[in-house]
This record gives sequence, C-alpha cells and structure tokens, in this order.
Amino acid sequence: MTNHTTNPLPDEQDADFRHQANTLGEEAALFLADRSAPSPWQRVIVCDFEYQYDIDAFKRYQIAEGDPTQGFVRWPFHRIVAGAWCMLTISPDMDRPVVTNIEVISNRPEADIIGAFFTMCATFQDARLVSWGGESKDFLCLKRAAIERGMILPPQLRDPAPFARMRLDLASAVRSLGHYVHLPEFCEAIGVASKPMPSKDISRAVRHGAWDHVEKQVVADVCTIAQVAWRYFIATGLAVGLPDAGDDAVVAALANRFPTNAWLDKLAGSGRLAA
Repeated sequence: MTNHTTNPLPDEQDADFRHQANTLGEEAALFLADRSAPSPWQRVIVCDFEYQYDIDAFKRYQIAEGDPTQGFVRWPFHRIVAGAWCMLTISPDMDRPVVTNIEVISNRPEADIIGAFFTMCATFQDARLVSWGGESKDFLCLKRAAIERGMILPPQLRDPAPFARMRLDLASAVRSLGHYVHLPEFCEAIGVASKPMPSKDISRAVRHGAWDHVEKQVVADVCTIAQVAWRYFIATGLAVGLPDAGDDAVVAALANRFPTNAWLDKLAGSGRLAA
C-alpha cells in the first residue's frame, strides 16, 4: 500500500514556519496590548517614617575618618523607629479615593517596622509608593536597612532611579527645579492642615520615648501627604473630583482607624469637612 503523504519541501517548510511565527507574533502583540492598556483604577501606597540617630555608629565613623561631615549625622545613621502608611485606590468613576490598609507601628525594632511595610508593598506590587521627600531620605533608609539585614526589597524600591515609575516623591514632583520646601510649608500655602506639633519637637519626643506623640505625628504626615497626593492626581489628570472630597475620604478613614487621635478627630469635626 502506497502512502501518499509527502513531507513539505524546504521552501514550503520555511513559509509555514513564517506563517506560524507571524500568527504567534500577532497573538503576542494583542496579549501585550491588552495587558498594557490603561487600567480604569490605580493604587498608591502613601507612607512616612520617623527616625532616631544611631549616635554610637556615627561616633565610630567620626573617629575613623576625622569627622568629614562636621558633626552632621547623615541618612545612613538614621534608624527607623516609627512608620505609617495607607493605600489609596483611585478610579475615574469616583470623585474621591478609597482609603484602606491603614497602619502605624512605633517603638518596635527597625526590622519589624520595615518588614511590615515590605509585606504591604509586596502584597500590592502594582501600587506606586507616594511620599514627601522619600527620594532624599525615606527610601534611602529603607534600602540601607534591607542591605544591612539581607532583606529583599519590594519591587517598588528596586529601581535606583530617583524618578522611578513605581515611586512618586511629591516634594520633587511639585517643585521641579525650584527650591525644596518642607511639607508643612507647602501645606500652609495650599490650605491643608499639617503636623499637630512642630517638626523640631519630633526628635525630642523620640528621645524621651513619647510614642503616643510620635504616632500622632507620623499618622498626621500620612494624612497630609495623602491629601496633597489627591490634589496632585487631580491636577495631572489622573483623578477626577474636588480637593474637599478627597479630604473627607482620607480624614474619615484615618479617624475611624484611630478613634483616639485628637488631631484627626478635630479635622473630622471641622466645618470644612463633610459629616
């Protein structure tokens, strides 16, 4: 019995291969295009941290190097002693953000604080980190702590570029090439309440172990940064709504999470915010 099935000639094989490759390429392009399509919503993690100087380590450095810093304790010697964060979910269908995953940790080992924060970031890998001055201090100290302890950085902190896509430092974003300004300075200019105590008093509260004051401060910073972030997203077309609507959502969520926080309670009860 004769088998009439014949193998294709080399030219035919090449043509068939090219056809299959083109088909797969088109399918891959469609798949990638679908994945790269803009999401109707986005998530950001707003974070802030408080610090204590590692004076013993700094003195060892001074002795070894003859104190080239003239006594100025730079960021490698800043140890994280408190941290707070929350997540904002923003959708073009909503006039305000949804505020979730609110947390504050203080008076714990640095490894515990950054471990909890890294877990949050790794759980929501699509969420961009939002800070005020993070590229100048917060993110640097997080990286230092991870390098020191052999911890794995979450995806948001792996890109060393200061304008990485997964991070937004509002202090840099709003000023461009202008002078750096402090968070309370910018907030006073735009009418956003900030900081229940002056910045210079925070280090004193840390030194004396007044952790209730430290927690109020770091939570207040997260509240303020979140309100500024909402305004920034409106201004850049990433969100729709009014500033006051974002204030309502942020303050109400944080006040509900921290019912004994007098500063938040005062904000939530002010006439400027909706009931």
